[in-house]
Amino acid sequence: MADFNSLPDVIKPFVDKIKSTKKSLVEMTLTPVEDYILWDSRVGGMPYLPLNEKYPTNIEGMPLKLLAQINFAQMPILENYPEKGILQFFIGGDDLYGADFEHRQKQEDFRIIYWEDIIEDASQLTQDFSAVIAAHSDDYYTPIDHQYSIEYTPAEQFISIDDFQFGQKILGVDNLYDYEEQFEGEDFYDEWVEPYSDTFESGAHCIGGYPFFTQTDPREYEEDIQQYELLLQINTDYEIGIMWGDMGVGNFFIHPDDLKKRDFSRVVYNWDCG
Repeated sequence: MADFNSLPDVIKPFVDKIKSTKKSLVEMTLTPVEDYILWDSRVGGMPYLPLNEKYPTNIEGMPLKLLAQINFAQMPILENYPEKGILQFFIGGDDLYGADFEHRQKQEDFRIIYWEDIIEDASQLTQDFSAVIAAHSDDYYTPIDHQYSIEYTPAEQFISIDDFQFGQKILGVDNLYDYEEQFEGEDFYDEWVEPYSDTFESGAHCIGGYPFFTQTDPREYEEDIQQYELLLQINTDYEIGIMWGDMGVGNFFIHPDDLKKRDFSRVVYNWDCG
């Protein structure tokens, strides 16, 4: 939890506004593993897939890559999220990892799949993924080098400085750097932005909460998705073989009403790097 007492004096007048933005989230600790149960939560590996169900592909028929699989029965309860079922995130293998930055919700080169009722019987699930493995050749781009178990930890978080609403909610200006004109110190970044970022970190692998970006929050310039909230975030984790481009981060966003309805057809997929 953030230490409000350690904040510089220039930030302390905003503490009440900052506290009003508190959100619950679930942080994820990832550990490389060799073996896994098909219906378990994980990043990477092969998916939970009932027999006779088709493996998800892109518009050209190329099998997509399982980025993450969340078994909600294994995760701490999070408001508005399912308490059961499996949510899967598949991404493409081109140099953009299946993202389309002009049409972020078009699930042609990425897919989000939700299974509400889970079969915990391996004999009723696809186990032979040899064709998928063969299709994922050396020229198949992926941000993950392995498969990883997930350890979930409930947490709380305050608005990240990367969130496009930060300026409006905390500083009373349209954009974070609009406040620089009012700042009475010597260096706005060193004396305000950096201390805030260090105190209220947002770069964890997580479900829910506030996002982290190395560039810009895409919601700032796209009115249709400004009500969307973070669904899943997987950050670069170099030591265990996760790398989005050049030290980037991957995020998925969903409208709160869609989350309540378990409708994952309009999820926004974004990633950026330095």
